[in-house]
Amino acid sequence: MKRIIVKGTNWIGDVLLSLPAVYSLKHVFPDATIDIALKRPLGDLLRGVKEIDSVLDYDDTLSGELSLVCGMRNVRHDLGIIFPRSLHSALLVYLGGARRRIGYAADARSLFLTDRVARTPEIRATHQSQYYRHIVSVLGEPGPLTIPRIAPDADADAWANDFLRAGGYERGPLFGINPGAAYGGAKRWRPDRFAAVADRLVGKFGGHAVIMGGQMDRGIEAEVAGFMKSGPIRAAGATTIRRLISLINRCTLFITNDSGPMHIAAALSAPVVAVFGPTNPDTTSPMGRAAVVWHEFECSRCLLRTCPIDHRCMESVTADEVYDAAIKLLSEGGGATG
Repeated sequence: MKRIIVKGTNWIGDVLLSLPAVYSLKHVFPDATIDIALKRPLGDLLRGVKEIDSVLDYDDTLSGELSLVCGMRNVRHDLGIIFPRSLHSALLVYLGGARRRIGYAADARSLFLTDRVARTPEIRATHQSQYYRHIVSVLGEPGPLTIPRIAPDADADAWANDFLRAGGYERGPLFGINPGAAYGGAKRWRPDRFAAVADRLVGKFGGHAVIMGGQMDRGIEAEVAGFMKSGPIRAAGATTIRRLISLINRCTLFITNDSGPMHIAAALSAPVVAVFGPTNPDTTSPMGRAAVVWHEFECSRCLLRTCPIDHRCMESVTADEVYDAAIKLLSEGGGATG
């Protein structure tokens, strides 16, 4: 097997949770060249990952997909690994000319696969890292499960240093606060409780809190900042993916909802406190040094974007619980230092 194309997933968290499967692919085929196709800007997550030889970025448009297909046809991959479960992803790799195409079997998309992997209830119940590795396991022994690892770059690090300095940060611990969640409001913990935890941490250890998120999180960032007594640095909407990686990499601790930035923090080896509600920590919890705060109810794991009742899964999580989880993580790591 000389050249492999991986059709990557479409969310930040899924891209990172599928990275152990890429490590396994390299374990099975150590001499193969591995390319990965990802919609822009998701490819920026994987710059510098040594197991990946090239990232094929493409725009989520017809012309962008046609350009991707042409690029794949020019290379003529021996093997295509298709992580997403959509018909569309399988069709792209089929049109791209990969000779052998492996992915989970699902309805009409199976027509475009040469090797169809059964998506059993047992597989669906596993952690997402194992879910993606299972596709690779049909090719050979996948090796040990390895935690995803990414790294910042010098340009983004320089930006992060300047940004934090402009916000008043000089030294001491930096507490990352991520109150947003792209999937929907049901995954978001209360802004006042994020604020309470951040204030207590800054009060105990000094330093600063920095609120992060995308442009869509500017509103909830303002809510959190409005509740805080210590002046936070506000970064929502200010970062690219590479800059977000560098900013999170500076953090002593990262407090977050179940979200893409949660998995970025874990892949940077940052201590993570993650508040879970409607999603399933058994399948999407952060890998690495992390504490998950989650209360199970009869409606848990509903996966709804908006709660139709009283949002009890998130309302029941108190600021004290999250603060205590943060203190425990910090004490295990030797304390909070900048």
